[in-house]
Amino acid sequence: MAAEGATFTSFYVASSGCSPSRAALLTGSYPQRVSMPRVLSPQEDVGLHPDEITIADLLKPLGYATAAVGKWHLGDHPEHLPLAQGFDEYFGLPYSNDMTPDPLKNPNPPARRWPPLPLIDQSEVVELEPDQSQLTRRYTERAVDFIERNADRPFFLYLPHSMPHLPLFVSERFAGASTRGLYGDVIMELDWSVGEVLAALERLEIDQQTLVVFTSDNGPWLNYGDHAGSAAPLREGKARIYEGGQRVPLMARWPGRIEPGSTSDAVVAAIDLYPTLLDALNLPKPKGHLID
Repeated sequence: MAAEGATFTSFYVASSGCSPSRAALLTGSYPQRVSMPRVLSPQEDVGLHPDEITIADLLKPLGYATAAVGKWHLGDHPEHLPLAQGFDEYFGLPYSNDMTPDPLKNPNPPARRWPPLPLIDQSEVVELEPDQSQLTRRYTERAVDFIERNADRPFFLYLPHSMPHLPLFVSERFAGASTRGLYGDVIMELDWSVGEVLAALERLEIDQQTLVVFTSDNGPWLNYGDHAGSAAPLREGKARIYEGGQRVPLMARWPGRIEPGSTSDAVVAAIDLYPTLLDALNLPKPKGHLID
């Protein structure tokens, strides 16, 4: 993607934690102003309000097919899940993969009060405590299937993988494949996943008209041995307000529109994606929706 598109070296997310960062990305708003200032726990009564206008809400009236595949973490009640936020389809976990009562996946005592981790298809729970070693593969297959079914129309695919959030899991194909331990294996499988998406676009001959953006919602976990990432040379990582917590990679690929191999050092934030899409589509700002 870097060779075929643009790399942004000073890209910032709105928070070093999951829920607020994702809210900002999807609404173009600071998370505090859309009542999403912190990471949500299972079965909370709060979530991203369905009246907020997400990117999916923006695109759906224009004839776009919309899908969210992967980790959501913006509320787990029906009125907060993707189908109420402009998405036609949803498959994934409603929150982080460590939000489970299973002591092998989360040893913290408060987790014993949480329900079994659900895997949701559309609005129905289809599995409890799914095999997490297969999540990356299953998300990828569902994402590619969505692309194939909608290749002849505009579409918006939001693919937030559960990995490399702790606990880490990887499929048999990539177990032990890297020289960086389990974390490296997980990253290799995510790299494969991105490759599968790009290959599908090319196979269907729609890659020239598709914008693909790759980023993260926050910096890496630290101090977990071979389960940890690194933001070096930046300081700290996930759950910290230093650069390593909120300055993350961003690559954007759009053949014919974005110069291959280009780099930008300009300060860019996740909340900028929303107005950038408005500009690319020559759309006015939605009435009543504040953009920061």
